Amino acid sequence: MTHEEAVTELAGVALDTAPPQVASAVREHAAACPECGPELAAMEQTVAVLGELAPDAQMNRGRGAGIRSRLVMRGRAERELKSAPVPGPPDIARGVASLTGQGHRITPSSQPRVTGETKKVTPAHTPRVIPDVAVPRRRINWYAIAATIALILTGAQLMRVTADRNRMRSQVATIDTVAAEPASDSLVTMLNQKDSMIAAMTGPDVKVVQLMNQGSKQPLGKMMWNRSSNDWIMVTYNLRQPKAGMTYQVWLVTDTSKISAGTFKPDAEGKTFMRARYTLDRNALRAVAVTEEPEGGMPSPTGPMVVAGSA
Repeated sequence: MTHEEAVTELAGVALDTAPPQVASAVREHAAACPECGPELAAMEQTVAVLGELAPDAQMNRGRGAGIRSRLVMRGRAERELKSAPVPGPPDIARGVASLTGQGHRITPSSQPRVTGETKKVTPAHTPRVIPDVAVPRRRINWYAIAATIALILTGAQLMRVTADRNRMRSQVATIDTVAAEPASDSLVTMLNQKDSMIAAMTGPDVKVVQLMNQGSKQPLGKMMWNRSSNDWIMVTYNLRQPKAGMTYQVWLVTDTSKISAGTFKPDAEGKTFMRARYTLDRNALRAVAVTEEPEGGMPSPTGPMVVAGSA
């Protein structure tokens, strides 16, 4: 699969709507492509958190009652249509009888109809049977629905981030520069850090390493390396706490050495966020590993490996 073909299929693979053959070809291309690989990883990360962005809400009771009322009225109208009598041909004998004064002896239920030469008596009319008409079902376009939901949720997240950013900028503008200059500086610093973090995590030159262990089916963390700016960002989730007196240490593995990238301990939910800047040749990284080491860290790995990922 060419690069142009893979780019057009990235969204379908991230939403799990592409055919298996196409998805396999796209993932094989993305594994070797420095542009499609990070882009596909970012899309899959976005799809994974989409479900957490839409708040749970019940249907409006008034709207539900209106839908139920319309359905009941439609069913009642169809039932009345099927049970309504079908008009037959005009009863000539009844009209003649009414002219001769014998109309009171003839009722619609007892009036026969006599044919001309054979004198064969037949019922006045035979009700027609209205065949049931099958209502065609509308085909549901699941691809369009999935794309619409993803667009709505992405737009909601973008609006939320934009609103937060605008609110913070308005706070900076309204803070008194004399009495609250340190607070204003802190907000500006926070905005600058947020912008630089977004720049470090996105772009065509970002390499993403999935961190897993033997017992997990899903990644327990990611290491993102912006090879242009040498920014490193690591996030973990669902990691257990290290043993007493121990800590976790990150290692950048090359062909010739294992470089320590710092120590950390996850929070109560097993989450971690680390950021560092370290210069490394863009083709030198072979793997990222996390081991359990004594407090303060070690010059080289000595403890058991917690998670690791191949670069």
